[in-house]
Amino acid sequence: MKAITGGIFWLIALLSWPTTIFGAGQTIHIPINVDYSFIRANLIRQAYTQPGERAIPLNLNDGCTKMELWNPEVGPEKSLLKLGSLIKLQTGLRIGRTCVPVAQWEGQINVLQQLIFDQATSRLGLQPVGFQALGLDKKQASIDKTLVDLIQSYLNPYLSKVTFDFGGAVNGLQAVLPLFASSQDKDRFVSWLNTLRLGGVQLKQDAITLDVLMDVDAAATSKEGAQAPISETEAIGVTKAWENGDAFMEYQIQSLVGHPVAEDERSTVLETLLDKRYEFVQASEEGALSHNLVLQQFAGGWQSLGPIIRKYLSGKLASSPTNYLSYFGTSDALTTLSKAELGFTPQISRNGLLQLAKLLSGTHAEPALNYSPAVNNDLLQFFGLGQDLSDSGPIFNGFEIDLPEGARLEPSPKSFLTSLSQPSPAFADEPAAEYLEQVRPWIMPKEEAGPYLDRVKAALKKASEDVSARGKLDPKDQAFFRRLVFSTAWQESCWRQFLRKGGKVSPIVSYNQSSVGLMQINVRVWRGIYRPESLLWNTPYNIQAGCEILDLYLRRYALKRAASRNLDNDTLARIVYAMYNGGPGQLQKFLIRRKNNAFFKVDKLFWEKYTWVKAGQFDKLSVCLGPFSWPGSSLP
Repeated sequence: MKAITGGIFWLIALLSWPTTIFGAGQTIHIPINVDYSFIRANLIRQAYTQPGERAIPLNLNDGCTKMELWNPEVGPEKSLLKLGSLIKLQTGLRIGRTCVPVAQWEGQINVLQQLIFDQATSRLGLQPVGFQALGLDKKQASIDKTLVDLIQSYLNPYLSKVTFDFGGAVNGLQAVLPLFASSQDKDRFVSWLNTLRLGGVQLKQDAITLDVLMDVDAAATSKEGAQAPISETEAIGVTKAWENGDAFMEYQIQSLVGHPVAEDERSTVLETLLDKRYEFVQASEEGALSHNLVLQQFAGGWQSLGPIIRKYLSGKLASSPTNYLSYFGTSDALTTLSKAELGFTPQISRNGLLQLAKLLSGTHAEPALNYSPAVNNDLLQFFGLGQDLSDSGPIFNGFEIDLPEGARLEPSPKSFLTSLSQPSPAFADEPAAEYLEQVRPWIMPKEEAGPYLDRVKAALKKASEDVSARGKLDPKDQAFFRRLVFSTAWQESCWRQFLRKGGKVSPIVSYNQSSVGLMQINVRVWRGIYRPESLLWNTPYNIQAGCEILDLYLRRYALKRAASRNLDNDTLARIVYAMYNGGPGQLQKFLIRRKNNAFFKVDKLFWEKYTWVKAGQFDKLSVCLGPFSWPGSSLP
């Protein structure tokens, strides 16, 4: 009786023991997704080793009895892993030099495998539990029992030797994740990482998910309080970290160039890039930058880009399982940790991003990851944005020039745009006369404004027609697009590229010095697509860029939604401007504002300009320009 009582006591004690003995902490789960292209690549490496990625599990009597497989496919089949392959199987009797056929079959075989995970070794094995025989027409086939016996006797044991070592997932996390911890948190974080182990695997529709376990101490389980506003010095650090993250996202996108990425997937990538940039710009403008922002953006970006990168780059990275598991595993882990209440925030460091970029490149060379203002032709090509805009216009090293010819260029105070402007032999320290002559027509005179406004209207009209024609916009929409361009330029700058004050001329720049010129192009958002120095000083270039952006949002986003929602042109104009002002994510947000009749102030201001343009009331420009006389103020 005492033995039974003692046994019950220990059983109760075991069942009530904490899941993880690590202070009074807990175990967190970090899911790492391994897509089927990785499984396929490793299956080929181990089993399909013959030329042409072929497997020969059976070859007897000089090929008289032979089994050959090629073109393998891997995917889920309910709770089992399906290994599909084309197959040619024959058996015969060797009589002298002659092979007398007994049975043969050519078609497709789907071998169903149960996953066997060995937690001690972190290896995943396969156990065949059945197969499906199909003809070349993909219909179920009936095959000779002799051939069935050969499959069970030779193919099943052959495939059972295939294993997948996922220990690299843990090793990769332990090697790379410390790069994403601040100096004060690193020792603590590393102590957690030392407890990493694989808890199991789960078969899902799009991937096999590894359940990585990590023990954290009690202090990590308490919820963080509200974050205090960051200082100006801290904001500079967050901005630099964000720039590194933005450069890394650009690097990831460049890695997709040359792959057959579908149009909707390219739109998803572009939307992700622009929305993350607009999100940062808005937080910066509102003084809402936080230490968590860069990590949250990394995680949000990875949730959108990760599936696309896996789809097209897994085959390339699968040649190095360690690189594959380290790159995808770290990205998945950072996304999970961004949502966990750990008592500290992983830092998206430059060194960590450089290591991820190096893993993605598959080379030993260290990527540059430069946050450069230069036009990136790879981005233009990938997003189908056409060629880099031709620019032979004025470019100056600064933000202010003297109006008289030959005046010295004045340096600008510290700003984001200043940091982007790299010294170049093509830039004149003293404004060249021909450049000044190209600037002068776009400076609004203090006296008669009519000729100036005629030039602006003509430039806006021409650019809208050029862009709509190049983008193959339906002719019936071109007049509407022109009104959209006129209205946007009006709302953004009151049709002005420059301001003149005290004998000095400077481009119109937003108060945070990130949006510039007549169309107020945000140089952070459109980095790599347009040249900041040209947006500043070259008025036709600025107008052309603004028209391209409006056309992009109209054709790729708004018009596609309009068909299903029965939206009129007036609503389309407001949607496109909302995106122009805040990114692709504003499309759905504007529709919600419209439904609730809760428009932003900027929505209302744009609508005011749009209705004036639609009515041909260009004399209303006097509201922002002051009184003027303009005989040509009617809509052409």
